[in-house]
Amino acid sequence: MYKLATSYKINLKGYSLIEVMVAILILGTVFIGLVQAFPLASNIIKNAENKTKASYLAQEKIEGLYQIGYENFATGTIEVKHPLGDAGSDRALFQRETTSEYIDNALQNSITDQGMKKISTTVFYMNPVSKIENSYNITTILTNR
Repeated sequence: MYKLATSYKINLKGYSLIEVMVAILILGTVFIGLVQAFPLASNIIKNAENKTKASYLAQEKIEGLYQIGYENFATGTIEVKHPLGDAGSDRALFQRETTSEYIDNALQNSITDQGMKKISTTVFYMNPVSKIENSYNITTILTNR
């Protein structure tokens, strides 16, 4: 009779080809997702930057009107919508419009001067993702007191 050799041990250290391919597939999928996230994140950051700049530009106009004083600017359209800089400059991407109206003690529009003006400044800019024009508005009240 023949005796079967039982002393052979198979040592399976390492990975099979299928395990390696599955690992590469998983890593590739994660990598592609990360690569696609960077442009989106960049666009979101740029839009937030534009909104911040728009707020500064609107506040700049409001502060300028505070400096000239209540009596030194009329009601109506103070500044028609126009670009804020020369072509190629960073400010050229923004447009601003400013209006002023008389208001009464109930903060409603009035045709007579009761010592208060409502100043509204709107800054327009393009959203880099959707290419749609966005706007940022600041409205404040200036009194003659």
